[in-house]
Amino acid sequence: MSYGKTHDIFITHAWRYHGEWTEMSGLMEAALGRSWRNFSVPWHDPAMDANTETGGNFIRNWLETQVMPVHGVILLSGVYKVKSTQKWLDMEVEFARKHQKPIIVVPPYEDVGISDDVLAMADAVCQWDADEIISKINELGQN
Repeated sequence: MSYGKTHDIFITHAWRYHGEWTEMSGLMEAALGRSWRNFSVPWHDPAMDANTETGGNFIRNWLETQVMPVHGVILLSGVYKVKSTQKWLDMEVEFARKHQKPIIVVPPYEDVGISDDVLAMADAVCQWDADEIISKINELGQN
């Protein structure tokens, strides 16, 4: 599918490469190539302690700058299932809402179940299909 523009996408993460993040990045790359840019680069400076006020503020600002310019956010519900990631994904959803970015929820990889709390965050639900995700982001972005 040809989209005619570059799509800037943020894929939810929690400071490391989860298997689903890697799968989704690979899926988008294979389907879209240069017509997408991944704004969700998991990064963590081990010297930055997220539990301090300075570290927490730095990480919040870093995440917000990743979300602000995108066309849409892909919320990986399989990553959200991991208790230790929920704090970060909630923050990413908060920034998506603040900057009016559509949130596309994708079920856990090779599964179909999405919890009610994750569904409540969704503007739309899509399967592991890059064309479907981009089409939905385009549709929602026009509202």
